[in-house]
Amino acid sequence: MAGSESPSIISGRNPIKFSTSDPLALFIVQLLIIVCMCRFLHFLLKRLYQPSVISEIIGGILLGPTALGRWKAFSTNVFPKESLVNLNLVANFGLVLFLFMIGLELDPRMLKKNISRGVAISIAGIALPFGLGAAVSYALYSILMDSVGKFVNFLLFCGVAMAITAFPVLARILTERNLLKTTVGSISMSAAAVDDVVSWCLLALVIALTNNSSGLTALYVFLAGLAWVLFVILVVRPVYLGYLRRSGVLSGRDPTQTVLFVTFMMVLVSAFYTDAIGIHAIFGGFLIGVIIPHDGGFAVKVVEKIEDVVHIFFLPIYFTLSGLKTDFTDLKEGETWGLWVLVTFVAFFGKIVGCGLAARFTKFTWRESLTVGILMATKGLVELVVLNIGLDAGVIDTRIFSLMVLMAIATTVATTPLVTWLYPPKYHKRLDDLHTDDTASESGDMDPNAGPPANLLIVLSRIQQVPAAMTLLGYLCRRPTGNGLTHSTSDAPISGVHKHLYRPLRVFGLRLLELTGRDSSIMQHYESETQVLTDPAMSMFRAFARVANMAFHAALAYSDREHFVDNICNSSQDASAEITVVSAFGRSSNSNSDIVAGQADKSPDLAPGWFESFGWGFTSEQQAS
Repeated sequence: MAGSESPSIISGRNPIKFSTSDPLALFIVQLLIIVCMCRFLHFLLKRLYQPSVISEIIGGILLGPTALGRWKAFSTNVFPKESLVNLNLVANFGLVLFLFMIGLELDPRMLKKNISRGVAISIAGIALPFGLGAAVSYALYSILMDSVGKFVNFLLFCGVAMAITAFPVLARILTERNLLKTTVGSISMSAAAVDDVVSWCLLALVIALTNNSSGLTALYVFLAGLAWVLFVILVVRPVYLGYLRRSGVLSGRDPTQTVLFVTFMMVLVSAFYTDAIGIHAIFGGFLIGVIIPHDGGFAVKVVEKIEDVVHIFFLPIYFTLSGLKTDFTDLKEGETWGLWVLVTFVAFFGKIVGCGLAARFTKFTWRESLTVGILMATKGLVELVVLNIGLDAGVIDTRIFSLMVLMAIATTVATTPLVTWLYPPKYHKRLDDLHTDDTASESGDMDPNAGPPANLLIVLSRIQQVPAAMTLLGYLCRRPTGNGLTHSTSDAPISGVHKHLYRPLRVFGLRLLELTGRDSSIMQHYESETQVLTDPAMSMFRAFARVANMAFHAALAYSDREHFVDNICNSSQDASAEITVVSAFGRSSNSNSDIVAGQADKSPDLAPGWFESFGWGFTSEQQAS
């Protein structure tokens, strides 16, 4: 039909021209540019040991009026103002899911480990930065805000912005620097968890005060929010836990679609309620995340369902919108840059001094205390979320927003280099993660004629490597008999030259898995103490050890490839292992899948009788053949 040509690039249509009736094409182009920009920057900055959030923040800034946004053809065609409504909708929905994930990462068991120390460090790390932020707020309000708006709201907001710690970014830094299972890393995570909960509550109060001109209305809003928190904790959570127990997911079963449907409906309903009463939808998502149980790895499995789409698409979109509001060209005057130096100094000083002194008071060394303070100064993406909420609510203007964004970048970028310099590996005090299996079998034969137990560490990365490892241990745990042959029963007499030379085998099993950098992987790393009890490879070994009457201890650890060797060496030292068996990473069970490394020469020409000193029944003739 003439005059009814389809809207196509062939017919001369501009595919990226914004249209309210068909905005999909432009949205796809925007998404491609945003994601590719952030990934490219992360590829460059990860070599400097910077977390991915830095590349996302910088990528958003480069797409904004600070850099590419100054090119009119780019800003009007790729990011026209009319299209930002769709981006904002997608970004805020992703933000609700992201805050839900932050709540999921807050494991109550984490707080119980260092409850007294963690609370003390957290309180000091909130009180001093909050007070200093309130003091600095007067200068910012007078010079940059021109005394516009309510000063009380501005003061409270600055205090919260200075007091908050980016829990997700802190977890990534600790994991990448192999600090998560150290005393410093553990106490920092506990303190940051308390810090986050308190700071989000304070921010909810600030938003309630800002969005309501009447103090009485703001009080009603805050009380309505508090009532919802109590309702979720006291009513919703017990009912939800009962449902999860009946479905079996708290015992390790994978969640069904129905379980996930119920969970995400709770997130949406809670987000709707908190937005409707005038706080913000993200607080509802965060609250539901906090009540999700971690038993049976359920919280980890929920995070696995959404983490990739949130980090690959939703967060970069959110940071791009943040970058479109950030214009560093507004920071022209020397006075403004002087205020930035002051704000950045206060952000560092408040956290380092407050948390550092509290850590020192709780018996940490000065080096460890300063490291805790520097780690707690991490702002990252959580600070960006707070600043965007303040900007949208009218608490701060674009100049203060840009200044605080630059402060957040500076504090986050400086964290990793400072921690690496101040707290090198030689000062690390690791937690006893090798002996996490409290059900370890100690039923090995303790014959009075036997020598001291021989400690062996066996490292596995894949469950396919278990059969070959069991076969090896089956030969090693056999006992010698008087005729020079081996016998597998514990009742066989030990006689002849082998008396007093037989040494029972004590095996330490280490399941070493690769750390992928995902949130779920970091959560699994931190919860490895409970996962070792249900890990299939370690469960098989535990059953094998009982049958073989062999002492066995199990451990599970996550590590990136850069620290694989360090983890194996540390575990070998913890176990006082005389021999270490390392299964070839990435290989299945076959004749070449296991590499035996011990105190002897690693060359293939092993001397006959190498195993004989351990009394495991291998005669010189048997080894030579």
